[in-house]
Amino acid sequence: MKIGTWNVLTLRNDYRIDILTDEFRRFELDLLGVSETHIPGVGSMKLGDIGFVYSGTKDGVHRQEEGLMMNKEATKSCLGWEGVKNRILIAHFITKKFRVSVIEVYAPFGPTDRS
Repeated sequence: MKIGTWNVLTLRNDYRIDILTDEFRRFELDLLGVSETHIPGVGSMKLGDIGFVYSGTKDGVHRQEEGLMMNKEATKSCLGWEGVKNRILIAHFITKKFRVSVIEVYAPFGPTDRS
């Protein structure tokens, strides 16, 4: 299984999502944790054969936000996912041998960042 992470800084424009899906395919990843998507709300979308779930703020302000990109097999094995808050997303998967939970977290650094 190939898993990656990427701090994208924003996916608010369609062309940036296209770049991300192209890179996801190029590296033949199964899962990709995506930080700072800047996509508000909690939801999912289908990007061709790729599944994408995201967790963001509910106030419409574009801050942090997390996402998880999954290939077709990972999408099928996903038991469910939850946007805990704008900085935390948890997804649960089942494999032939065991269950796995993936936690995507945005963890900025710095003494003044307390949100």
